[in-house]
Amino acid sequence: MATQSNSKSGKSKNAKAAAKAAPAAKPVKAPGRQDPTPEEIGLRAYEIYVSEGCQEGSDLENWLRAEKELRSQQGR
Repeated sequence: MATQSNSKSGKSKNAKAAAKAAPAAKPVKAPGRQDPTPEEIGLRAYEIYVSEGCQEGSDLENWLRAEKELRSQQGR
């Protein structure tokens, strides 16, 4: 039984060491810079929609354009 407890404690030590060696990856952001929020993108997309005469069927294009504009304004 002493052998089993040693192997168990050896496994838990290895698991703890592995967890310390490989921490979970976190996205790195530059200080003061954030991606535009969905609310900001939605508002800009709506402004684009209105400025182009409220034409239906361009939702995705307006969203992507708004996102691109906002990111470029933030230097991304």
